[in-house]
Amino acid sequence: MIRLNLIAGLSVMLLIVPLLSSCTPSADTGAPEQAKNVTLIMKKKSGDYWNTVKMGAEAAAKEFSVNLKVTGPDYEGDVNSQIALIDQAVRDGMDALVLAANDYNVLGDTVDRVAAARIPVITIDSEVNSSKVRSFIGINNYDAGQQAGKKLIDLTGENGRIAVISFGQGDRNAAQREQGLLAAIALHPGIKVNKTEDCSLDVKRCNELTTQLLSEPNSIDGIVALDAAASVRVAAETDRTGLAGKVKVVTFDNTPEDIEFLQEGIIQATIIQNPFSMGYLGVKYAVDAMDGKKIPEFKDTGTKVIDQENMFWTDNQKLLFPFVK
Repeated sequence: MIRLNLIAGLSVMLLIVPLLSSCTPSADTGAPEQAKNVTLIMKKKSGDYWNTVKMGAEAAAKEFSVNLKVTGPDYEGDVNSQIALIDQAVRDGMDALVLAANDYNVLGDTVDRVAAARIPVITIDSEVNSSKVRSFIGINNYDAGQQAGKKLIDLTGENGRIAVISFGQGDRNAAQREQGLLAAIALHPGIKVNKTEDCSLDVKRCNELTTQLLSEPNSIDGIVALDAAASVRVAAETDRTGLAGKVKVVTFDNTPEDIEFLQEGIIQATIIQNPFSMGYLGVKYAVDAMDGKKIPEFKDTGTKVIDQENMFWTDNQKLLFPFVK
């Protein structure tokens, strides 16, 4: 009899235990945490440089489990399209913005509006005139300009005559690079800057300006092109006019055309950045900002001077060809 009562008691306890556990409060509500939405707006939506930025951002989005939307205008310099894309992203419910701005001043008010909506803003590649930006990820363009100047002086000697060409009128990155370049040249009294030209976002004008520079007999020993678009046009015209190697060319960035011109000796050196890191860190810092973590106000992703001598070094190959695994 006692044995039967014991068995019956155990049976009741086995029935009660799961009922009690189901009534116990649990930290897990069963509802998965909703992924955050990060929007990356680039200077333009395509191109080798921006494709590499996108690749870095996508790697971070996968690692940190966020929904990433990548977009940009069709043409670099199209500020109005960037503003429209930002406004649309706010309406779509983005939780953080990563922005490569097409204009330092014009986009300042837009960034202020986004930040006022408690949406963290991270800038990459180019700064924005707003105190609300949480972090800028890019290079020190002044230092990069100094690197370009020092390299060109090594190539032309202490009595070189040089020209400076940029693509975007009023571009802050190019302006800072030019300041650094001129500071480096100022230390060498024999170096003269004969021309400073701006292509005003016009490829045809870039070709014409370079051709004009090269047509003046013995007037130019070297050219510095301060951005990727100007770099390709300057190299192509130097080659077309038969002055490759005679006129020393220092450029910026590592488009496929730049690399080919470098291999052929048409470009003597190029200053390269790390756009993959910009994209990756842009998304990472956006996640950190949403989580309330402290992030650096400025992260320098660094530059390297690449020439024919070091372009085949393993570490440099990884920077030159980020898509190749």
